[in-house]
Amino acid sequence: MSKINSLPDKRYIDIDDADTVLEALLASGIDHTHVCGGNAYCSTCRIMILDGIQNCSAPTSAERALAKKLDFPVHIRLACQTKVSGDIAIRRMVIDNDDIDIVEGQLASGAIANDKPVVLLVATIRGATNFDEVNFHYDITYIMGRYFSRMQKVISQYGGIIPNFMGVKLLAIFGMDEIDQTVERAVWAGLDMLKSINELNAYLEQLSYRPLNLSIGIHYGTTVLVPVDASKPNIVTPLGDAANLVARIEAANREVGSELLVTEAVYAVIKDKAVINRSGTINFATGSAATAATDFKVFEVIKINGEPPSLITKEEESTSRPNKIFGFIQKFSSSWRKSKS
Repeated sequence: MSKINSLPDKRYIDIDDADTVLEALLASGIDHTHVCGGNAYCSTCRIMILDGIQNCSAPTSAERALAKKLDFPVHIRLACQTKVSGDIAIRRMVIDNDDIDIVEGQLASGAIANDKPVVLLVATIRGATNFDEVNFHYDITYIMGRYFSRMQKVISQYGGIIPNFMGVKLLAIFGMDEIDQTVERAVWAGLDMLKSINELNAYLEQLSYRPLNLSIGIHYGTTVLVPVDASKPNIVTPLGDAANLVARIEAANREVGSELLVTEAVYAVIKDKAVINRSGTINFATGSAATAATDFKVFEVIKINGEPPSLITKEEESTSRPNKIFGFIQKFSSSWRKSKS
């Protein structure tokens, strides 16, 4: 008979060769989560093998399917499917309701926070440190509402998502979904964002608003995407050197006097189509001791030759503009009457 060192319980329990780890835990009074009843459907019985992985049975076909969906590393196993032929040490990974919520989000998105190659785009309105001081609150809401609406449309059309807004800065990720030409899509999106901001500025000029200056940095690399809301698995935040680097690349526009800078990893993919105005080397730390104070080559992209990738468009609403206005008035009138009653 073998033994399991179970953490965080700090208990040693016996396990028979014929029993699964889940059965041994439950028999010993450890209430290990198993929402699907131990049938390899939910992954809530997942455990981390800390020691003795060579004593664990090979994954069953059901476990392999779920592990592939969630991109489990080899030391993450399902307790309901794992038997042992010797001593092991484990850490139970789903302890409470918060953990279950996280697992539900992972099942919905089909991934966990493993390293993933993606394209990160950071855009900032340059020279906006006193934006809230030189504009009325209505002006800020109006201008920024139009800005974010335009940027959201452009990025989504090229297959990106915006999981993070912070003041006048936005972060977009390309490659969360399985789409082709991920790097090209991000650069095309950046160029269209600059075009869109110029169109918006022409409109704002008619209303006597000051123009917006956009600064964009793009990097292609591997990062850890961590979900921040279990109910919305596509809302993630990237962690690691790649996320730190793209923010610094965007900030370098001010030093270079450019609008759109990409890293060498991006340029390597688009070099046959990209029109480069300038290139140079910037020295700064990325936040990791291993890559601190490293020279990074950057390229100022001003155009991409050829046809853009196919756009991802949502079905247009059939409602005409007059009908939209009428519907808005109805909603506004109803809200106003309620507020007066």
